[in-house]
Amino acid sequence: MYHLYFTSELDGFPTTEEMLSSLPRTCRERIERYNIHDDRRRSAICYTMLKKALKEHFGTNDFEISCKEHGKPFLSGIDGVYFNLSHCKNACVCVVSDKEIGVDVQEVREYSEKTAMKVCCENELAILEKVADKAEEFTKIWAMKESLIKMHGDGFSYGLKNADTTNSDCTVVSKEGDCFIAVSEKNT
Repeated sequence: MYHLYFTSELDGFPTTEEMLSSLPRTCRERIERYNIHDDRRRSAICYTMLKKALKEHFGTNDFEISCKEHGKPFLSGIDGVYFNLSHCKNACVCVVSDKEIGVDVQEVREYSEKTAMKVCCENELAILEKVADKAEEFTKIWAMKESLIKMHGDGFSYGLKNADTTNSDCTVVSKEGDCFIAVSEKNT
């Protein structure tokens, strides 16, 4: 079972510097890689939500982050606890679970048939042909693809077209305001 933390109230958090000072070194290092301040702030919010989620659901304040071969972050020294983070311009999301998990949040953007043709499999393209609001449906598909890829931990080497969202029973999608949130959790 997973626990999801979502916010679109980005101004309700402490300053970026205050959040950084309360996070483990490995989180600070990951956050400081961002060149744009707003991205650093959103990342700090995600890690602050992770800190809260780990305390509330797994009883730990003490954690460090490491990365697997393709860059998927994991908790060093804490077995059986998984997390994933995502942010977009106006929202941040964190998910924790006792199973491998992936999450993505996307704001609805203008639809591009050219992009859809590059990243969608035939089943997804068939769905897009039938819907009136292609921008909303494509955003939902994109969020689902990212959450699946993040769950698998293979990065984009997994292949966007290979992440067939129509054949996956492990993706949950919800809409918060103008954002879609997709969560993929391993069934085993």
